[in-house]
Amino acid sequence: MDLHHLSFKDIKVPFIELVECNLKGANLTGAFLPGAVLNRTILRKANLHRANLIGANLFRVDLSAANLYQALLSGSLMTGANLSQAQLVGTSLSGCDLRGANLQRANLRGASLNQANLQGADLRNADLTGTDLTGANLLGTLMPDATYIDYGFDLLMAGAD
Repeated sequence: MDLHHLSFKDIKVPFIELVECNLKGANLTGAFLPGAVLNRTILRKANLHRANLIGANLFRVDLSAANLYQALLSGSLMTGANLSQAQLVGTSLSGCDLRGANLQRANLRGASLNQANLQGADLRNADLTGTDLTGANLLGTLMPDATYIDYGFDLLMAGAD
């Protein structure tokens, strides 16, 4: 289904299923879509500012260069998602499954990734300033400075003993 560049601002459709759709550049500002199934959907350059996608299934979704500022994505399945160059400032990604996700050059300033699974994710050149990674699984993750996490470790807050 081709729905690119359409406006769905403030739409309220929980548990909607739009698999393999083209929503490139769509306006989903303030959309209420908890539990949505958007597998393999193209949302490149879409605006999801303050959208609610809690518990959504976003398997292999393309959110590259999308605006997800202050979006709610807690508990979502985002395995293999493309979030390169996405704006994720203040976004809630707590408990998300982001295994194998592409987060290169993503802006994650102040985002919450606590308890998220980032195994095998690519965070090269991502901005993690003020990001909460408490309890996140980073095994096999490429970090912003291109270091590779190949062992388990505990992240400590700045100043913690």
